[in-house]
Amino acid sequence: MATTTFKINGVPYTVNLSTLAPDITLNTFIRDHAQLTATKFMCLEGGCGACVVSVSGKHPVTGDMKTWAVNSCLTLLNTCSDLEITTCEGIGNKRDGYHPIQKRMAKMNGTQCGFCTPGFVMNMYSLLESKDGKVTMDEVENSFGGNICRCTGYRPILDAMKSFALDSTIKIPEECQDIEDLTNKKCPKTGQMCAGQCHKSLESLLYADGSQWYWPKKLDELFATLSKIDSNEHYMLVAGNTAHGVYRRPDSLKHFIDVNGIADLKKHDLSKDGLVLGGNLSLTEAMDIFTEASKQPGFEYCQQLWHHFDLIANVPVRNTGTLAGNIYTKREHEEFPSDVFLTFEALNAQVVVGYSSEKRETMSLVDYVRDKTSKTVILSFNLPAYPKENFIFKSYKIMPRAQNAHAFVNAAFLLEVESSTGVVNTCSLCFGGIRPDFVHASSVEAVLKGQCFYEKSVVEKIFAELAAALQPNEVLPDPSPDYRRKLACGLLLKFLLESAPADKVKPEFRSGGPILKRELSSGIQTFDTQKKFYPVTQPVEKIEGLIQCSGEATYMNDTLTPHNAVHCAFVTATKVGSTIEQIDASEAIRVPGVVAFYSAKDIPGTNTYVDEGFGYEKEEIFCSQTVRYYDQPLGMIVALSSDIANRAASKVRVIYSKGSEVIMPTLPDVFANNCLERIHSISPSKIEDIKLSEAADISGKGIFEIGLQYHFTMEPQTCVAVPFEQGLQVWATTQWMDHTQAVISKMLQIKAADVQLKVRRLGGGYGSKISRGNLVACAASLAAYKLNRPARFVQTIESMMNCNGKRWGCRSDYEFHIKANGKIVGLKNIFYEDAGCTLNENPIDGHSTFCAKNCYAFTEDNLKIEGNAVVTDATSSTWCRAPGSVEGIAMIENIMEHIAFEANIDPADARMTNIEDGNKLKELLPRFIASTEYRKRRQEIDDFNSKNRWLKKGLGIAIMDYPIFYFGQYPATVSIYHTDGTVVISHGGIEMGQGMNTKIAQVAAYVLGIPLEFIKIESSDTINGANSMVTGGAVGSESLCFAVRKCCEVLNDRLKPVKDSLKDNASWVDVVQTAWGKNINMIASDHYKKGDMPNYHIYGLALTEVELDILTGNHLIKRVDILEDTGESLSPYIDIGQIEGAFVMCLGYWLTEQLVYDRQTGQLMTNRTWTYKPPGAKDIPIDFRVEMLQGSANPAGFMRSKATGEPPCCLAISAIFAIQHAIQSARNDAGLKREWVRLGAPTTPETIVLNAGNDTSTYTLE
Repeated sequence: MATTTFKINGVPYTVNLSTLAPDITLNTFIRDHAQLTATKFMCLEGGCGACVVSVSGKHPVTGDMKTWAVNSCLTLLNTCSDLEITTCEGIGNKRDGYHPIQKRMAKMNGTQCGFCTPGFVMNMYSLLESKDGKVTMDEVENSFGGNICRCTGYRPILDAMKSFALDSTIKIPEECQDIEDLTNKKCPKTGQMCAGQCHKSLESLLYADGSQWYWPKKLDELFATLSKIDSNEHYMLVAGNTAHGVYRRPDSLKHFIDVNGIADLKKHDLSKDGLVLGGNLSLTEAMDIFTEASKQPGFEYCQQLWHHFDLIANVPVRNTGTLAGNIYTKREHEEFPSDVFLTFEALNAQVVVGYSSEKRETMSLVDYVRDKTSKTVILSFNLPAYPKENFIFKSYKIMPRAQNAHAFVNAAFLLEVESSTGVVNTCSLCFGGIRPDFVHASSVEAVLKGQCFYEKSVVEKIFAELAAALQPNEVLPDPSPDYRRKLACGLLLKFLLESAPADKVKPEFRSGGPILKRELSSGIQTFDTQKKFYPVTQPVEKIEGLIQCSGEATYMNDTLTPHNAVHCAFVTATKVGSTIEQIDASEAIRVPGVVAFYSAKDIPGTNTYVDEGFGYEKEEIFCSQTVRYYDQPLGMIVALSSDIANRAASKVRVIYSKGSEVIMPTLPDVFANNCLERIHSISPSKIEDIKLSEAADISGKGIFEIGLQYHFTMEPQTCVAVPFEQGLQVWATTQWMDHTQAVISKMLQIKAADVQLKVRRLGGGYGSKISRGNLVACAASLAAYKLNRPARFVQTIESMMNCNGKRWGCRSDYEFHIKANGKIVGLKNIFYEDAGCTLNENPIDGHSTFCAKNCYAFTEDNLKIEGNAVVTDATSSTWCRAPGSVEGIAMIENIMEHIAFEANIDPADARMTNIEDGNKLKELLPRFIASTEYRKRRQEIDDFNSKNRWLKKGLGIAIMDYPIFYFGQYPATVSIYHTDGTVVISHGGIEMGQGMNTKIAQVAAYVLGIPLEFIKIESSDTINGANSMVTGGAVGSESLCFAVRKCCEVLNDRLKPVKDSLKDNASWVDVVQTAWGKNINMIASDHYKKGDMPNYHIYGLALTEVELDILTGNHLIKRVDILEDTGESLSPYIDIGQIEGAFVMCLGYWLTEQLVYDRQTGQLMTNRTWTYKPPGAKDIPIDFRVEMLQGSANPAGFMRSKATGEPPCCLAISAIFAIQHAIQSARNDAGLKREWVRLGAPTTPETIVLNAGNDTSTYTLE
């Protein structure tokens, strides 16, 4: 029996590895076997950070104990022998007390949905442990590139974490003035610091399926192991397994060789002539070595290497990913954009390759990646010395966001120059992201040799030659060849601008040399409170914040099930427009561990996951005939593990009839193919044509296009269905329990009462779980019902992005007529929204149309707005945070910007001129302009732009009038326990990060007159929450607060006679116990219904300042000011978090989140963290100022408050207006005609460079 031993949270585990899957991950073991659920299951590729844990172990060379963060989803369990693993529960919990990180994160409002929180906590814990608690704010802010949060906007998380830094300037709550000593890890056997290796090491293990693991400790053992493997068999040298985050391991892989214990591969040596790096050094270890080496003459360039490596992936990936693994991945996949390869090749690093114990060969990296000899081992890398007096080295990586992304183009340049003359003796110019076979710009290197690199004629020759030499390939989802060519040329120009003597560079060009430098982020939050209403309006800690920070808060996938549970995975169709003729699952069924395959014919009732009775047209659970989009589910595999189910799903064979000849997955495709029959009029105008209210001085027209957006909830779509008596108990990620219950019951042809749902909380929703989660809920319920055993379905990120709908994309065709001062006298806006394959969840005749006029004044005849839906060959689009309103306000605000441009007036003035009399924004806009120093800053930016050719700034403003509409009904039940007077509340809403439960608790405490600590909010379910409407539209919290207040008032009425009969100083507990003794009912149920509160409007303004690198298209968001009229906030910390989070989510929409489809097949090409990029911690505003309008009670709404969850999304468009401002300056410098630039969503670096007028033939230093 092959056993391994390790510890989790100090508890020893001795595991018989042969009883587990050969490639089981640490994440699976922690969750499924140790049953520690703080560590989350999400992307499975090291791209989100939800699975981060801390690991401590003995370094094979030094013997020192080290601590580092790892992605448990990538770490293979079989590499964990003798390690000490710590999860979020292990550093603090309700039994043992909480860790300062957990407490500070909760107190400083660092959580919303809380799903990502344990990953953030453990990344910070590992950082502090690895640095003995001595970190700077810069180090902290730089360490979270691999942790995605979709809710908070990151600012409060970063504040909480930076408060631990030695140089911290963050104000800490009084309750958090404690810092715990780092815990020494002692071996329970000796009582001494653990030295690892408390048992005999494993050598090899053969599994029943033929897979084999090996654990060599010496190079001789490694080569002996390799010699035993047949040349036609796949093997893997296992270090960090981080390549799996990019390229999935093939099923044919049967040999795993753990090389982490081989000391010779972890060594390094620095001499005056060279730096030798062991092949199995992690990227983090290499960075530490670079820092030390950079202090030695000849190796100053290592500091540049450190900065470049800092842009590779993220901290946990760099902690385990190795130099050799990175280069080997490049060898196996020529297109892999390896930064290690590029920088090392530019430095002429040599790789030492072992062919056997006796045979070694030293070669260039280019030669190595082209050498396909099998069973070779990278032993080390040799980097030469390059004295800074004679050599210039710089490298670049241009990405879609600041961290944790692969490059559009990367580059590294090394010049050996005569310092006095600038003459180049040797040079190396390397580019990545051009073509897989392109590395050196050899012809440009030839031009440079023997020439002064900054002489004007030489510079002209360089760019003429480079533009010709660069011939990028066209491959999805990469940016266009044109952009990548211009970007590569721009990087070389940056190098020359920064490297040439200052007097040889035109002053206005100099700022174009350095890459953008981001300062530490900070924020200011301004709000008022009403103490007389406390705890309502009080800025309190989120009631579940602490258990979210400790990982004790549970989510759907944390529901424990018996060992007979099965797991599900979709089988999908891939031929759009075809008819499914036959499905053959026989090969999949034969896979060990597969239990069943189900398709449409196995559904006993209705084959739809949306109910017509709820206003939907049918969407099939499993495609029965015509395939409507690529990756539409046609069935599912049910197996003993999710890994088995997902692997077996690919083995199902499908026979199709002929599919569509032309596939149109997006709205632009429909227009390109002129398929007018796909356009459906949804919101027609009442007028045929506009009548101008006055003669126009200026007329203009344009097209505004914004794409789809994926919700990117950190919690996957999940369902756990458990047979219970005559029906099912279902734990589902749904925002609408009533709807989910209905579709499951009708699918199975059982009574609704036999399907009982429970939802404790969601790890984010944003509309994605209103109906889209019903797909997995139905599938899991079908499996549980058919097999009479628990079924769990957790969609992979690829499956979610492929199968589930996105935000509705939009195209606006507009025409305006204005006076010279910008006053609109006529406006026509015909808009089209991307429906996907059905018209379900349509925002067009709702907020899209309502918001399309915003706050501006029109007559009945001078405005025509017409909304249309366009059916495409893609998943049906769905509600996404602020659905319709984002599009509606974006359309009109874009038109206002265009009007200001054509009239050549200030954009703020154009808005002010057109705001309707009596609208509150007429009063707020001048106030906002003054408080943000808008006029002064815009002039300063214009002055800056006039003096800088390649570095530009821009300022963009957006305003909104956001209508709130109440709808539906929401039940609630409030129960008082006589034992101690505590109160439990259950309701029909869904807590998903918006702070609903905290606000409800505050209201209940206020109305009942008891401490907030007495209130507990229980799970939502379809018993106490029967018939409840969807939680969405930003009104769920207010509606449930209303219902709870009604319940509490009923209870107060019942308790009043008791209070009156007791002494004035009678305690709450006395009152409750007396009431119980009198048999008074202390349970009250009531509900909110439409009409109980009037609708109202929310007003908001945002000003965004950007800094733009015109040569690369990269940007920094220097500052954002937001003023929002929130009434009297029920819970200011909650509402500030909602404003910041909503704004940052839509910054992603406007700037980084791009969905790319293959127009030949309809396949989504950006369907995972490797290719889809929501904002990260260093993409947020550097200076983030949020003010909730003070002294502005809402006469409507609940307790004078207003909603905050969705409206701020509409203000993020200010970012692209700021970019427009900056681009126009660049275009003017380029000598282009002054004309409006069409920007939309997303406005990527590619968009910026291709519209900025960059012409490589004009590149010069003078």
